[in-house]
Amino acid sequence: MTAVTRPTGVSRRSFLSVASLGALTLFGAGALTGCGTKTEYAASNADSALLPKYTPFKGLPSDLPGTAEGIPAGFYKYPKPFKSVEKAPLNGTIITAITNIFGPPPNARDKNTAWQAVEKRLGGKVDISAVSSDDYATKFNTMVAGGDLPDMMLNDGAAIPNIVEFLEAKCADLTPHLGGDKISDYPNLAAIPEIFWKDTVQAGKLYSLPIPRNLTGGSGFYNATFLEKVGVKNTAEIKDKDDFYNVLKELTNPSANQWALGSTKFGLTMLHHIFRTPNVWRESGGKMTRSFETEEYLAVIEYAAKLYKDGLYVPGSEGWTKSQMVNAFIGGKVAMIYDGLPAFTGPTGYARSLPGANKDYKAAPFIPFGHDGGKAQTWLDNINVATVMLKKNDDAKLKEVLGLANFLASPFGSEEYLLLNYGVEGQDYTMNADGNPIASENALLNTTVPWKYLAAPQQVVFDPTSKTTVDLLHDAYSKLIPLGVTNPCETLFSPKDATEGNKLGQPVSDAATAAIAGRGTIDQLKTAIADWKKNGGDVIRSEYEAAFAA
Repeated sequence: MTAVTRPTGVSRRSFLSVASLGALTLFGAGALTGCGTKTEYAASNADSALLPKYTPFKGLPSDLPGTAEGIPAGFYKYPKPFKSVEKAPLNGTIITAITNIFGPPPNARDKNTAWQAVEKRLGGKVDISAVSSDDYATKFNTMVAGGDLPDMMLNDGAAIPNIVEFLEAKCADLTPHLGGDKISDYPNLAAIPEIFWKDTVQAGKLYSLPIPRNLTGGSGFYNATFLEKVGVKNTAEIKDKDDFYNVLKELTNPSANQWALGSTKFGLTMLHHIFRTPNVWRESGGKMTRSFETEEYLAVIEYAAKLYKDGLYVPGSEGWTKSQMVNAFIGGKVAMIYDGLPAFTGPTGYARSLPGANKDYKAAPFIPFGHDGGKAQTWLDNINVATVMLKKNDDAKLKEVLGLANFLASPFGSEEYLLLNYGVEGQDYTMNADGNPIASENALLNTTVPWKYLAAPQQVVFDPTSKTTVDLLHDAYSKLIPLGVTNPCETLFSPKDATEGNKLGQPVSDAATAAIAGRGTIDQLKTAIADWKKNGGDVIRSEYEAAFAA
C-alpha cells in the first residue's frame, strides 16, 4: 500500500529535481508573518539531536522481510488483524489540524461513518482543515498571519518561508517527549526506523513527526517484454554504458512508432544513477559540491545528448506532460520511462495498466548498472512525503496529540490500520476468502479523510491481487536501497538556498536541457554553472558547510 505522491517533490530542503532538470520552489520567499520581528537565522545541523530509539514492532510475520535500514516488508495478504492501541488517546478532547488533501474531499463527519468510527476509537474529535496542495501555502500563511494555529500542521516543504524561525517561535520541541527512550510511550511511532526521523530535525531539535515513504523513488520502469525480445532478462544484466547504448538501439524502431526512451524532462534520474551523480550535494572532508558541479553530472548530459541526437528518445518527449508519458509507455511507444516506484502498484499502477493495455506486456522496475562496469548509485530521495509540526502546548495537551499520532501510525496488519485506510467493515470494505480487504464501490467517499498526512507508519509492499507484483517491488527496494546515498544537506538549513535556491538553479537546468536537445552546448552549461556559483551558489555552499560543521 503506497501513499499518494506529492507533485514530483522529493525533498523538503533541497532541489533534487534541479539535478534531474526540473526545478521546484521548496520554500517560498519573503518574511514569515505572525511571528514577531524577523530575525536572521544561521544554517543548522541535525546530528546533535537526540533521535527516537527504534523499536521494531514484534509479532507481525511478513512474507518478505523488512530491515532496520528501511527496506520495507512485503505481504501477499493482509495479516490477521490485531489491536495495536488498547486505550483511547483522547479524553473528550478536540484536536485541530491542517494538512494536504489529494483528489475530491470525503464525506463530512456527520455523513461519514468511517470518520465517526475513528473518533470513537480515539475518544475525542479531530477537526481537520484539508487543503489542496495548490492552495496550501496561501492557506497556511493566512492562518499564521491570523495567529490561530491548529495543534497539528503539515510541513509540505513549500508553505513556510522561514522554517527555523517559525519552528522556534510557534512549534513544540518534541525531543523531551520522543528523544531516545522517551518514545517508548508511543510504540507505533517507535517502530519507525531512525532514517525517517532525521528529516524531522531543525536547529538540533526534534520539531516534527515523519510521514514515511520507502526511501528511494527508484530509477524508473521498463517494458520487460520488449527487453526480453532483444535478449535482456533484466536491466541489471546490462554491462556498461556502451552495452546500454546497443540495447537502446535495438529497442528503437521509428517506422513501427517505437523508441527506447521517452520521459518528461528526459527522465534523467535513470542516467544519474548509472553514472553515480551525487544526490544533490556531495560531502568530502566537510566540503560540499553541488551535483551539477561534478564530472558525473556533465557525463550524464553528454551521454543524454548523444542518445537524443541518435534518435533514441521520442522526438519532443522531454516536453511531455505526465499523462502523455504514461500513455506512451502503456501503449508500447516507449520501452523505458522514469517515474517513481509508488507508481508501480495500485489500480492504475504500471504493474496492472501495462498488461491491461496489452496482455503480453510486463512492467518491471529498472535496476541500474554502473556506466563503467562497476556498481550503480541510487538516491535516497523519497524518505518522507512531508513532516508534521505540533503547536506549542502544555505537556498534557502535547501527550494527547502524540497519542493521536501514535494511533494514526498504527502498523500495517492492525485493526487501526484497516479502519484508517479501508473504513468500516461491511460498509466500506469486505474481507475476501483470502483475508484481504476489498473496497466497496463508494468507499472513497468515507476513506479519503487525510489521516495519513497527519501521522503514518513505515510503509510496506502489499498487493493482494498479485504475488508477482509484491515480489518484483520488494526485490527492487532490496537492490536499490543498499545502493542509495543520502543528500548530505538534507537535514541542514541554508537561508540562501531556502529563499533563492530555485531561482539560482533554474538557468543551470535550462542550459542542461538545451545541451541535450542540441540547442546549446556543454560549454554554455559550464558557464551557467559558473554563474550559479558567483551569483549565490558559493554562499549556499558555505552555509551548508557551516551547518555541517556545527
